[in-house]
Amino acid sequence: MRTQIATLSRGLQRCWMLLGLLLLAACGTSVHMTGSWKDPSAQSGGYHNILVAGLSSNVSARGIVESKLAAQLQAHGVAAGKSTDLFPPNFDPKKEESIKTASGKIEAAGFNAVLTVSLINKESETRYVPGSVMYAPYPAYGWYGNFWGYYGYMYNSVYSPGYYTTDKIYFLESNLYDLNQNGKLVWSGQSETYNPNSLESFAAAYAKKVADALQNGGLLKR
Repeated sequence: MRTQIATLSRGLQRCWMLLGLLLLAACGTSVHMTGSWKDPSAQSGGYHNILVAGLSSNVSARGIVESKLAAQLQAHGVAAGKSTDLFPPNFDPKKEESIKTASGKIEAAGFNAVLTVSLINKESETRYVPGSVMYAPYPAYGWYGNFWGYYGYMYNSVYSPGYYTTDKIYFLESNLYDLNQNGKLVWSGQSETYNPNSLESFAAAYAKKVADALQNGGLLKR
């Protein structure tokens, strides 16, 4: 009897652990749009040729974000490109010569709008997660009315102690500029992301959220 109870306990504990891992794997990165603005004079019918520009000196991260966002825009029927395909790695937006060269490339590629992505703030919040007890009932009728039944039930309880965890919150902003109006700002959207699983996961979730917001705002033209 004792051996059976111990074996059942170990099996149920493994089930709880497996379930936790499965739930963790199923959780993706969530992006929440906190606000947006649209210029009433934005081009009627939306924009079809849009260049995506990630404002970051991290070339690798910039490439991933631009690729995901360009792909989402293309899925909406827009001809989208990436600044990483036009600008050299050493591109310096503070130099007049670099701006002139980049502007020429953008015009030659036929883009009439630029969608920028930038990280405007990052915060950390520490919070306490209280302990909890998960019960895995012993499958026997009247378990509470006899010693071994109750022993087996309580033996299967799994206690998770409390702990402190730190949440990472990222605040991002995307702006859409009309190149036919001297680079005038026509749309801006802000978002926040809590504890992204990875850069890939974040970029995919963020790209979909922004593309959908632009679509709903009538700023994308097929």
